[in-house]
Amino acid sequence: MMLLDARELYKSFGRTAVLQNLSVGVDRGETLGIIGPNGAGKTTLLRMLVGLVRGEGQVTLDGRPVRENLGRIGVAYFAGESTVPPLVRTRRWRRLFHEADAADNRPVRVLSRGTRQLLGLRTVFSLPALDLIVLDEPWEGLDPDAARWLSAAMRARRDGGAALVVSSHRLHDLAGVCNRYLFLEEGRATTLEASDLSPDGTATAEFLLAAFDELRGSRMFRVVT
Repeated sequence: MMLLDARELYKSFGRTAVLQNLSVGVDRGETLGIIGPNGAGKTTLLRMLVGLVRGEGQVTLDGRPVRENLGRIGVAYFAGESTVPPLVRTRRWRRLFHEADAADNRPVRVLSRGTRQLLGLRTVFSLPALDLIVLDEPWEGLDPDAARWLSAAMRARRDGGAALVVSSHRLHDLAGVCNRYLFLEEGRATTLEASDLSPDGTATAEFLLAAFDELRGSRMFRVVT
């Protein structure tokens, strides 16, 4: 039994179907990367997986409906810089990470987008005993050093037994942390193992782009759910 198991998910907004009978799962010690163009339904899928959006289908967390089990196991959902309250002072966040800088006491809202993004991510990864971490476009706005820190933090949590689900347009970063990939377009998806994408069992950004382009151009991609 997978830690997070979603079956036959369907979600529409008005007459537009965003997710169509989509099934996916992720277990402890795995990282699932979600790839797709803008408007493919990535954010809607992530929000359904953690019970923030209702739709048709079933999502279970450790064998129980996700909404019933969120308080029983450790779950973190990161949805970008808005994760950090805008009026909190920077000094409070620095204290959390044991970085004393008394001169920097600006409100978080005046910091750059990338800095706010990093503060939110560091808050998530400072939480102990997380079983599931769900990240929506976490590399967005990060500088190279922060991006490397995030990738290392994700690998450490995965190797420690957590399950991670992450969406991104940055194929290079996904290739460095994911065991499996879900290619999403027009509400439908197919899943590939990293070992399916290259002979040596690793997936580079070039392999991911080639696989995504091939699936987008094939009839199979449009009917597999």
